[in-house]
Amino acid sequence: MEQKRKTNTKENIKKAFIKLIKDKGFDSLTVSDLAREANINRGTFYLHYLDKYDLLDQLEKDVIEDLEEILLTNSELEKTDDPIELIPYEKILEALYYIKEDYHFIEALAGDGGDPNFIQNIENVISEMIQSKIEETDNQLRSEDYLPADYAEKIFLSSVVTIIDLWIEKGTYESPEQIARIITKAKQISPFDLLI
Repeated sequence: MEQKRKTNTKENIKKAFIKLIKDKGFDSLTVSDLAREANINRGTFYLHYLDKYDLLDQLEKDVIEDLEEILLTNSELEKTDDPIELIPYEKILEALYYIKEDYHFIEALAGDGGDPNFIQNIENVISEMIQSKIEETDNQLRSEDYLPADYAEKIFLSSVVTIIDLWIEKGTYESPEQIARIITKAKQISPFDLLI
């Protein structure tokens, strides 16, 4: 019973946090605002979190750890020499479903009043997945004849993250399947071809 009460309190704090980020922005909200919105006293808040920064860190850490679990596990079962599969469709689809399921929180973090580093943290997880896939294969994204590897990786990574960020910004209007297909297609089309 005690654990359920703690879980309910944390959920109420999270809901209050989402609302206040959207209404006031993270920088302007206070612990008093959070306590009032969550219908708890400040002491109860402090039983769970040190301050609003600790709350942000813990909630964001949960999201990033979940995305790491989705994107970085079982990669040894999916070895491939196909550079298109550096970001496997099934993994990105699962990550997109996760984002859609917790959309209100993720949108609050990614939005103007949220954490400016949040999208960068997602990018870091995707980058880690790409790196692990590259290490598993004999391929690189591009040979030195085209682009240096670090530039090629950044272009590849940026296209994926930009699509996800825009999808969040648009309210996850399209289905996760549609966005996963767009990401798959974008991996195969050069930026020049997109403009023609």
